[in-house]
Amino acid sequence: MTAGFAIAAGVGLGLLALAAGLWVFLGWFGAWRINRPPSSRPDANFAFTPWELDLEFSPVDFKTADDVRLHGWFLPRPDSQRVIIVMHGYRGHKAQLLGISSYLWRAGFNVLLFDFRGRGASDRANISMGLWEQEDLKAALEVANQQVPHAAIGLLGYSMGGAVALMGGSDPRVGAIAVDSAFASQRTMLEHMARQESRQHLRGWLDGRVFLSAVEWWHRRWGKPPFSAIAPEAAMPQLIDKPVLVIHGSQDALIPREHAERLVSIAPDKHEAWFVKGAHHCGAYFTDRPAYSARVAAFFNRHLESSSVSREAPELDRVETASH
Repeated sequence: MTAGFAIAAGVGLGLLALAAGLWVFLGWFGAWRINRPPSSRPDANFAFTPWELDLEFSPVDFKTADDVRLHGWFLPRPDSQRVIIVMHGYRGHKAQLLGISSYLWRAGFNVLLFDFRGRGASDRANISMGLWEQEDLKAALEVANQQVPHAAIGLLGYSMGGAVALMGGSDPRVGAIAVDSAFASQRTMLEHMARQESRQHLRGWLDGRVFLSAVEWWHRRWGKPPFSAIAPEAAMPQLIDKPVLVIHGSQDALIPREHAERLVSIAPDKHEAWFVKGAHHCGAYFTDRPAYSARVAAFFNRHLESSSVSREAPELDRVETASH
């Protein structure tokens, strides 16, 4: 073996080891970023409550089937049989949704807001991007029926909360579903995020998706569900008898519009799509609060009967709305 060949072999092995180390490290770092505790927990006790908005409410604490204590607020309308369960995003908490919730309450709906497991004032627990949180939704549905027996229930979810609504919405107690900024699948969302990160930090010389298998390897080692297990698009065919409203911002950089278009393309016939021009992730409400709130309330008014979940088929609606 010549000296030159030995040097070349050593350099090659060194580069291979460096690449393998980089692959493992970036996989760990990506998995850590996905799974780090939500930053919303420290300020959960310093957020607004329904009291600041002069809403009638009662705190509710309830447990899931896997024994996680959740905390929420119930806004009562004693003369109504309709309940809207409002669900926040992956790193959010219930106080962030008091704007739309207060409008729905004033529009005549009972409203239940709660913190998902591991977020806000709910118990610390392992979190996912929507798989385990379906147990939280099941528990919330029980609370809604305890508060309003034989309720006509609607789900309103944002980002991950929208994914939970779609994946858990086939429950017969659910009469209508509205989602804002929901993703079609966890895998495709993370692929988009990996591309964005590589463009920002690696200046595009390497596609960040090459590290996604390493990210999932660490993710699974930490006891998390596989990326393929969280796919709202796979649940859409089960919503055949449910009216669904899909809302998405045209400028959503976190979950691109294509996710909503994918959901709409496989949605049941009873669906509406509202793409809001200029809106960013979960930002459609802020482009025009009155118009947004009125449209969401009108959707639930059309599809939730006062005493049951039976509904007439709505007209198809696909509207492009400019920001204000």
